Amino acid sequence: MTEVNPTELVQRGQAAARVGRRGEARDYLRRAVQLDPENVEAWLGLAGVEDDAAIKIACFQKVLALDPANVEARLGLEMLHEDSAEVGPTSGIAEEELEAVIQEASRQLVEAVGPPPPGEVPLDEQTLYCANHPDTPTVLRCNRCGKPICTRCAVPTPVGYRCKQCVGQQQAVFYTGGALDYGIGGVIALVLGGGASFLMALLGVWFFALILGPTVGVGLAEAVRLAVRRRRSRYLWAAVAVGFGIGSIPALIFSLSSLWSLLTTGLFILLALGAATARLR
Repeated sequence: MTEVNPTELVQRGQAAARVGRRGEARDYLRRAVQLDPENVEAWLGLAGVEDDAAIKIACFQKVLALDPANVEARLGLEMLHEDSAEVGPTSGIAEEELEAVIQEASRQLVEAVGPPPPGEVPLDEQTLYCANHPDTPTVLRCNRCGKPICTRCAVPTPVGYRCKQCVGQQQAVFYTGGALDYGIGGVIALVLGGGASFLMALLGVWFFALILGPTVGVGLAEAVRLAVRRRRSRYLWAAVAVGFGIGSIPALIFSLSSLWSLLTTGLFILLALGAATARLR
């Protein structure tokens, strides 16, 4: 009989976790890490189905030992420490990283597992119904608030399934900025972005636009962050984009005298604006 390889064990473990069979999932994933102790996906999956917080932490630490830049493991440790200490939000993980982790975890789970088999029978004797879809039976519960959730409402996170409301609350704590920050960001982008765009229109050298565009965009984003004291706002990037666009209008008008100058200025604005907004998202 051919031995099951670690990759298949990880996939089986994810499938079992998908339909609420956490014990079965743990067995598969523990076998996977025994066969391949350097399998990052197996350690991450095991962290998601283990019940003991100390074991979860050990799994995440193993991931970081194998892959020090792994954002999902860092986030998992942050969330575990926050839940155990019951303190305010940490500042170690940026909001945009949190969103990226959740989206990537959802994508990988759907690709690897897909929908639960139609003949799958829940292990629980008591039938639960989704809190948001009362006609939908489920075997899942949010591991933060405990309410039943179906697969449409469940969001995979590094520490297990959570409902969208709890995930939204977790994300909301990262937004500490107010309306004033939007004004500050817009004004800085208007002045600095507009000035840089006009200078590029005067130079008219496409090579400079190619090199300086991203650099100016990143510098502008950092200037805005410094001005708002690194407070996070959901749409700060949009305020900066609007300010930059308005500030660049004089440069574009000045460049209308030459098609080449207009293309150079436009290239600079696109590159700088793209870098600035990406940095602030």
